[in-house]
Amino acid sequence: MLEKTPEEVYEESAEKGHYEEANLEKDEAKKILELTVEDYEYGKMLRNGSKANWRVIFNIHYDVLRELSSLLMRFKRQKTSNHQALFAFLILNFPELNLVWEFFETARKMRNQNKYLGKDISKEMWKKVEFQIDLYIVTFHKEIEERLSQQ
Repeated sequence: MLEKTPEEVYEESAEKGHYEEANLEKDEAKKILELTVEDYEYGKMLRNGSKANWRVIFNIHYDVLRELSSLLMRFKRQKTSNHQALFAFLILNFPELNLVWEFFETARKMRNQNKYLGKDISKEMWKKVEFQIDLYIVTFHKEIEERLSQQ
């Protein structure tokens, strides 16, 4: 099966009506950012536990990444509940962030296999995405704070 490019996913998602207009409420965005950063810090703490559950750790981090991605999308006055459409939108609308499509697809597929097929997430699987997921969370957090300060 051929992988779709972000352009193909974006176009298909737009045709299917996955993108909707949305406003950015500054106070709401600040609160969402605060809670999301709290979740991220908790997820990082769990990594150091003696009985770390890598599935739980991955899911916390993926949710943080998705939430920050959704928040970023709001700056372009758009929203979507489709994760693949969300990540394609980010790739195409935030080129200055130099995002890697293959990473988003890897993380999204790991999440879907876990949620819909019951596949567990091992430490080795987590380690394959850990660096980039941390990098993107920190990058998105910084970008959102900068944009909120300009509002």
